[in-house]
Amino acid sequence: MITAKFGGTAVTPQNLRYIKQILTPCHKIVVVSAVGKEYKEDVKTTDLLRQYYENPQDYVWNAICDKYRRLVEVNGIAVDVEALLADAKQRATSYGVEYCMSLGEELSAKVVASFLNATYLEAEEIVRFNSGKCDYELTYRNVQNALTGVDLAVVGGFYGGENGNRQTFSRGGSDVTGAIFAAATNSTLYENWTDVYGVSVANPTKVHNVATVDSMSYNEMFLLSLAGAEVLHPDAVAPVEALSIPIKIGNFFNPNGASTLISSCPSSNKLLSIAEKVVDGKVVTTALHSYPRWQIMRLVSKFFQQNTAKIQFFDSEREFSSLKVYDLEFSDNMVRITTDLSILVQLYKTLIEGEQSAYFSS
Repeated sequence: MITAKFGGTAVTPQNLRYIKQILTPCHKIVVVSAVGKEYKEDVKTTDLLRQYYENPQDYVWNAICDKYRRLVEVNGIAVDVEALLADAKQRATSYGVEYCMSLGEELSAKVVASFLNATYLEAEEIVRFNSGKCDYELTYRNVQNALTGVDLAVVGGFYGGENGNRQTFSRGGSDVTGAIFAAATNSTLYENWTDVYGVSVANPTKVHNVATVDSMSYNEMFLLSLAGAEVLHPDAVAPVEALSIPIKIGNFFNPNGASTLISSCPSSNKLLSIAEKVVDGKVVTTALHSYPRWQIMRLVSKFFQQNTAKIQFFDSEREFSSLKVYDLEFSDNMVRITTDLSILVQLYKTLIEGEQSAYFSS
């Protein structure tokens, strides 16, 4: 049995067909996100829903409707989309912002269920929250009961129910819903389909021809998610790790292309990943690796020598020619550098060159 989660890019008019092409008789659960961006300047459905809740103007709701009308029309789906949209609009501003933001996943799941001729499951009734946190024990029982006699089910990710209302996971929470359904059914595999080839060593939009990590451990994926990589929600790891269910992260455009398998086995890559995120106006760059401590320290020193004019290791605020470094932290298999500018590309280049260098590999 396989549980598959599809991100918002797959749930767009031009890409929806890829979902049907990927599914096999082994797939039992499909988790979908709200309709994603169709082009760079497009606005995500969830952001439009939040905007509509805060300022319920017709032009905002019309933008949401257009996404689902086109999804249905382009793919010839036999569903009354106008009735779905009218029902959603009636509820959109009545139950709070989280309820409103969940409507994108609800609409996607209803449309995709019709597209696949599958059973629609309402996440509010199955994924249950208690005091704002997911009640896993109750949710697992609900999943198992809901799937009795069902060949293929479609459910919206990102949200669940609590006390007659809805709660949402944090952004990217459809990954968590997928992990929950995989764990509840003891799936043999949890597939997470995106528009990238698995986990890249660095952000492929910033680094050209970056390598894909073939495999990594659950803990490595968790640390990577916390570091700022946007491939998998960090809370999606624990449910499947507890049952040793592997996670495959792949590109739905090319299902047989490069991908990343997450399991109990650690990665064989020396350099696992470099990720960065902005915290309180500062750029935090984190490198996960398996270098010996002396080796990574030498590589980081080389990076500073190549990219700065001078190094003052003992000042609380280290001043360089064009880079301000606030903190430098070494721990087991991790380096964290806090600066005022992005250093991802330069640090990646230094570490990759070091990995390929006979001097640093010896």
